[in-house]
Amino acid sequence: MEGDGKDEGVTRSRYMEGDGKDKGVTRSRYMEGDGKDDGVTRVCVEGDGKDEGVTRVCVEGDNKDMTSRVCVEGDGKDEGMTRRYYVEGEVVRVEEDQTHEFKGHRNISIHDIHNICLGGGGGGGGGGSGGRTRTSASNTLGAMLNSGQGGTIYLGVNDNGVVRGFPLTRYQQDHIEASVEWTLGRFSPPVPDSHYCVTFVPVLNSKSNTNPSFNTTQQMVNIGRRGRPHHVAQPNYCWCDHDADAQSSLGRMPAVYVVEIHIRPWDPHQQVFSNTKGPATPPLPPLHLTEANICYMRQTCRQPALCLDDVRRLLVHRVNEHYKLKLAALQCQAEGLRVLARTHNIQMKVP
Repeated sequence: MEGDGKDEGVTRSRYMEGDGKDKGVTRSRYMEGDGKDDGVTRVCVEGDGKDEGVTRVCVEGDNKDMTSRVCVEGDGKDEGMTRRYYVEGEVVRVEEDQTHEFKGHRNISIHDIHNICLGGGGGGGGGGSGGRTRTSASNTLGAMLNSGQGGTIYLGVNDNGVVRGFPLTRYQQDHIEASVEWTLGRFSPPVPDSHYCVTFVPVLNSKSNTNPSFNTTQQMVNIGRRGRPHHVAQPNYCWCDHDADAQSSLGRMPAVYVVEIHIRPWDPHQQVFSNTKGPATPPLPPLHLTEANICYMRQTCRQPALCLDDVRRLLVHRVNEHYKLKLAALQCQAEGLRVLARTHNIQMKVP
């Protein structure tokens, strides 16, 4: 869906860019929220067609939920073009919580992690007796999906919130997107691609916030090589990593990015229920098992693994809460009908 600046709060298309014709309209590759949801990516665009050629910089969000910066560049030809970016070494203005997670690595699936990095502790991200170990992003993805609130994982931001980023070629970006697609496709049930989005936000090494430069060395991308399959779900280097090493040895350093994986909040109105023959089921967010067949639930900044008894109690709680809300709504409606009947002196038959 696309907006025209009047439909704030509507989730936009996965890839949206300004075309210089709709001046002053907010555009981003992925936007959602209505300005009230803390932690959701927001973009502010300045420009009304009168200040052509003026570069302006504004900061997204407020002082509580600012993650990255936004640069609005105009040269009289591309009014309203927006570019989001991070600055290396800066601390993001959000903390790890229910909907935000920082990762200093880019291992999406548990199969991407080498055995030497896997400890013997518990598998919930909460730490165990085996000490601090590396956990894959799929654990957090599953936990955010199961919570129903969605969230964002920032790959390239360490646990202290300091921006580092990863140097990534176009082929390596394709690898990450393929790894995310493969991993979420191995969830049970699988996650449709409309429920998530992967965004690559550039990282600048300049401390200047007034005139950021996005002029990076353009990499020659071979269309045929981009169609080459990537080796995902294994800890060894892929061909795209070897290609990046070869380019670096020639002095061709790729740009640095923070990888944002956005999980959309669960929307009961967009769900399609195929169980038409059986009894009606309440519209509750589904519980996903990761590619390792483990169910995680997001709790503040951690995601413990759930056993079968935990899952049962969670489902019972969600069903009870759902019908409590429906009962309260029906009672409110019934009271309104009784008031209306008394106003018009109508006798209501109570069964």
